[in-house]
Amino acid sequence: MNERKKSEDLWDKRERFEQTPDRYREIACKKPVAQVLERLGSQWRKDCLWINYADLGCGEGKGTKFFSEFLVKTVGLPVKSIGVDASAICAVPCRERGIDFCKVELGAEPLNLSDYQVITLFETIEHVFNTDKLLESIRQSISKDGVLLVTTLNVVCLKNRLLVPLGIQPFNTEVSTKKLSYGYKYKSLRQRMDTWKPAGHIRPFTLYSLTEMLEENGFKVLKSLGLENWRTLKVLEHVAKNMCTGILVVAVPS
Repeated sequence: MNERKKSEDLWDKRERFEQTPDRYREIACKKPVAQVLERLGSQWRKDCLWINYADLGCGEGKGTKFFSEFLVKTVGLPVKSIGVDASAICAVPCRERGIDFCKVELGAEPLNLSDYQVITLFETIEHVFNTDKLLESIRQSISKDGVLLVTTLNVVCLKNRLLVPLGIQPFNTEVSTKKLSYGYKYKSLRQRMDTWKPAGHIRPFTLYSLTEMLEENGFKVLKSLGLENWRTLKVLEHVAKNMCTGILVVAVPS
């Protein structure tokens, strides 16, 4: 009971899942993602009795559980899932959902996984200091016929292209652990930014920097998509993916 209470306190404190978009559901709705998984799944069904799935930066495992069920429906095989996170108390909600758990400081410690067909890294890489070491560890953990899905925020999104020439701090970048509103010189912007808390974004990416980094670390990019959080700008996903608020890259070992 005390361990469960501590877990609840952690999520109350971090407010992690209220601050970030539900990327798991969003990615599951993307037709190109389903197409890649269906193509790979045709081979997995010949070679495997089940697929191994690792979710890096899993948190409480709610998204991990959802994506596991999506994989079962899409691939047509049972899925053995493991959640990986830096906080040991994530183990409690993960295991309550039937997900194995491994405590790892991403980028600082090896994953110690092997032969995983699917690895997801959703809204996590921007929090990692040693991103090259993380990708190297993922490359060692993924199966030769596996797939890696990475999402992160896009520092050169359309909103930031409009703000930066005005001398305003780009969205989704942080200069303080106390508050996000430093650098927003207009009152309305400051008030909006003060409704959120810093999440530890230390690695700002663009679509091209993420793609190049994956290729340098032993991956071949199959698909890249824009993910727009603002409904009024959803059209960017179809006409200018490198201007969306978020980005998705689907890659396989090269």
